[in-house]
Amino acid sequence: MDKNILFNQRIRLRHLHTFVAVAQQGTLGRAAETLSLSQPALSKTLNELEELTGVRLFERGRLGAQLTTMGEQFLIHAVKVLDALNHAGQSVNLPVSTRPVVIRLGALTTAAMGMLPQILDRFHQQQPHATVQVATLHNNVLLAGLRAGEFEIGIGRMADSDMMAGLTYELLFLESLK
Repeated sequence: MDKNILFNQRIRLRHLHTFVAVAQQGTLGRAAETLSLSQPALSKTLNELEELTGVRLFERGRLGAQLTTMGEQFLIHAVKVLDALNHAGQSVNLPVSTRPVVIRLGALTTAAMGMLPQILDRFHQQQPHATVQVATLHNNVLLAGLRAGEFEIGIGRMADSDMMAGLTYELLFLESLK
């Protein structure tokens, strides 16, 4: 089996946490204290990681654990992975009121060119953290997209009652036929 595939299947977060703690603390004993582990358990995890990577990550001695050149390279990636996981965890733990809101809006080209910029400007004044994704479509495609749940809001023309079935709508303006 490919070494990289095997690595990806067997690597665990505990390996990365242990590796980074030893790199930061400089000794296995202090890293074990930081992680609330016994030193033998920490050594075992570190040995597993070095076996998975196929390289020596630390030179261990009486003065502690010093990163090897490969260890220094691996540290850059390990920190990035743990940082990315931290950010991911923080993003899902945001209060509902501060989570980013994305609204998908379908509009006729004429509405997008005419009234939509003013509507979006007012909306963003009231909801500055919201993102509005706009798609310009033909009316029949817009109505089908609304029914399929592809859009939360649509700005289009009234159509046959069959095409409007299942949709809630509000009249925004009347066009005169001159």
